[in-house]
Amino acid sequence: MGNSASERHGHERRCEMAIANFQRTVYHSGGNLATGRVQYITRTGPYQSQAEARVLHQGFEADSEQVREDLVYWRARNLPAWAHDDPVTFFSAAEKRERSHGVAYTEWRFSLPREMTRREQMDGARDVLQSAFRITHPYCWAFHDPLAADGQRQPHVHVLWSARTLDGIDRPEDQFFRRANRTEPALGGAQKDPEMNHMGAVKAARVHYTDVVNLHLERGGYAVRLHPDSLSDREMDREPEPKLLPSDSNAYKHGRVTEQMQKVLDHRAARAPCAEQEQANARIYWACRSLALGLEPGMTHAQQLAQIRTAREHAMTQQPERPHPSLHALQAEVQRLEQSVTGLERYGEQMRTFLRREERLEHLREARDWRDEAAAERCLAEGKHHGLAPDAYAERVATQIEDWLRAQEHEQIGGRLQIRLHQQDKDRDRGMSW
Repeated sequence: MGNSASERHGHERRCEMAIANFQRTVYHSGGNLATGRVQYITRTGPYQSQAEARVLHQGFEADSEQVREDLVYWRARNLPAWAHDDPVTFFSAAEKRERSHGVAYTEWRFSLPREMTRREQMDGARDVLQSAFRITHPYCWAFHDPLAADGQRQPHVHVLWSARTLDGIDRPEDQFFRRANRTEPALGGAQKDPEMNHMGAVKAARVHYTDVVNLHLERGGYAVRLHPDSLSDREMDREPEPKLLPSDSNAYKHGRVTEQMQKVLDHRAARAPCAEQEQANARIYWACRSLALGLEPGMTHAQQLAQIRTAREHAMTQQPERPHPSLHALQAEVQRLEQSVTGLERYGEQMRTFLRREERLEHLREARDWRDEAAAERCLAEGKHHGLAPDAYAERVATQIEDWLRAQEHEQIGGRLQIRLHQQDKDRDRGMSW
């Protein structure tokens, strides 16, 4: 089932991803996805057949002999009385009764570290969900632990949840999803929590998940940590791992390496030398984050969770403002654009002048002035300063002509100097020198 206490404390196995694997999908009303989604993640209803689940949802072959018994646990929480503890009833009603094209429900999918025991994974998942939804938001969650393509376990959680808030008022189904009445709450529907879906809600949820999982990793004595930020935000100089289809993973389990799987294997091999650096970065992040959360060694686990929950509530209520440029910044940008347009117009006129000169030379077959040739090539090379593609050939030719003209000028200056010195010698011979 997992590592023993002696095996897990102080071991140095790397977490597969230092980045927190947390994803969100929003489902809108007007569809009929809830029944299938709930029955899929809980492995109930018409998807009790594992082969059918592979075909419809995993992309596995229908005649595959490998049975995937990946469901570990599932439970629905905080459902209103009219749903009778049936998440299919509740989420199907949400799809049907929420306003047209409104958000019916949301799905979270997050991974759990392989290093942790099954008990620790379950405790960590429960802490994430209970601190996120408390007893006020309906949700259904399932813990899956399938076999991954590399032969190891792939523990992860699916959660379907609603932003509707249970406030103690017993509303029937046809009233529950109506617009809330703030003046007389009993006459309207259940209030949608605005903090669950504002602009910063996704990042706040991701940070909260990372905080809870890191707390459990630290509590279990593991060295690995998660980081909530993307590679670019962390200034990590590597590309994210390519995405795999279920068919790619299934083929790999049967000894076949697809083109996409080969890309993933190559990426993992190239990333291996950087893995420890990324983990060190995640550990430094958690050390700083622990200080910011006010987590102290003498605190109980419940007290530490309370600190994390408080930080999440603060992040959820402090919706980040969209940056609005100041009037001064807008005026500066307008001036910059005007100057850019003026410069481009001036550059265009220069190009037309050189074009007319070229047409005249071709027509009259006049001798070319190398200074004009250098100026024309230099003008072409300067196009990169006006948004045009760099012209390396024009840059090289302009430099060569300019160098040749300077050499010619030095040679002419040297010739005139020799003539002048020769004239001085002749004058001196005539007795005209001082």
